[in-house]
Amino acid sequence: MPPPPGSLPPSPAEWAPPPPLPSADRYASFWIRVAATLIDALVLLPLSIPFLIASWSTISDQLNGSSSAGDAFRSGAALGHVAAWALTVATVNYGYQALMIRYFGGTLGKLAVGIRVRRDDGTFVGWREALLRPILQLALAYGSFIPGAGLTSILDDLWMIWDRQSQTLHDKIASTIVVYV
Repeated sequence: MPPPPGSLPPSPAEWAPPPPLPSADRYASFWIRVAATLIDALVLLPLSIPFLIASWSTISDQLNGSSSAGDAFRSGAALGHVAAWALTVATVNYGYQALMIRYFGGTLGKLAVGIRVRRDDGTFVGWREALLRPILQLALAYGSFIPGAGLTSILDDLWMIWDRQSQTLHDKIASTIVVYV
């Protein structure tokens, strides 16, 4: 006699599918992060141009004044104006990145391409990461101007190509990752 209808084990066709595996973070690739950086450069360009024009105008006036008076051009003053422009642009860039990462999880470029900055455990960034990450990035970028440290910025950016979590050096130090959302 056959067993009662509810006592047979289910056939393979009736088995429930296994529960989905926990989703691992999809780390942002090199090229998507380059695209985000280019978008950010376009966002910051209008803020940088007035400072560049002011610096160039001052340097141009010094060149014209020294050539008409027969004096030697004072490169130290011109270098001071360029340094002031670079410092102003770096400060604006730092503030932009720190505030956007803290409050929105990414800059406008990152938001546009669908990636966000997170702590390396996947949680939202706090002030520590938001303030530390861009200062490290700027320090590594400006470190390229120091003799003997010229490859720091390139190495920082290229590090993500062979890193398991696609982290740059400034990501590693700040304990952050960049993931698709």
